[in-house]
Amino acid sequence: MSQHSAALPLGIVPSGSAGVVRGEGKRAVKHAEILPSDIAKSCSQYCGDIRLSLHQLAESLGNAIDARDPYTHKHSDEVAEVARVTARTMGCSFEHAEMLHIAGHLHDIGKIGIPDAILRKQGPLTNEEWQVMRSHPQIGANIIRPVDVFSDSGGVAEVVLRHHERWDGKGYPAGLAGNDIPLGARIIAVADTLSAMMQTRPYRKGRSFSEAVSEIVRCSGTQFDPKVVEAFIASLDQIKAAWPEDTNTSPLIPDFAI
Repeated sequence: MSQHSAALPLGIVPSGSAGVVRGEGKRAVKHAEILPSDIAKSCSQYCGDIRLSLHQLAESLGNAIDARDPYTHKHSDEVAEVARVTARTMGCSFEHAEMLHIAGHLHDIGKIGIPDAILRKQGPLTNEEWQVMRSHPQIGANIIRPVDVFSDSGGVAEVVLRHHERWDGKGYPAGLAGNDIPLGARIIAVADTLSAMMQTRPYRKGRSFSEAVSEIVRCSGTQFDPKVVEAFIASLDQIKAAWPEDTNTSPLIPDFAI
């Protein structure tokens, strides 16, 4: 097999191969000529299938993490959808928004390394337990980083690592501030907070959608990037439309202006 033809996707025969006969005896088959446009179309479909598979894998892993804690039902789905919508409102490319959708599903994957005694505790965490809990972004990044497609600068692994950083530099794990935090992580931070505040825990009742949005607006410029919050507020109608079905929270869109 030539070097050129070996590089083609499975099932593709190069242009100019008309008349090539493969097989044995009477069962020989003559391949039709394959045009460059056919190759491009097949490659595009092949790449699309890979992207879909990555999304499905990320969603499955996110569901596995959510399943460890009965109080975080559909949390990863919610974060993924809010992040994608907000990113598009900010003018991010389709590819960047889709990357954040994957990161949203995987943002808490590091909690797989957190003991159940802490993750499922029926009450507030102690300071020592919080230190353990705050290791989950680093654990998550370590899990994801070996996947080359997730390890680019500003990509999924870095977003997972930085999604608990704060605009004012008071977050973790590195205490990054402002634009030193990857944009994707700043977007995930808002989406994560929205979903988390609406969850009912054994020690507190979940907030309404309106209350959660009000708190995000209040924390604009301290915990959150003001431009991300502005885009989030502008996206509220789309967020309602994209909100995952079969979820334990149902958004009621308030009227906000910032």
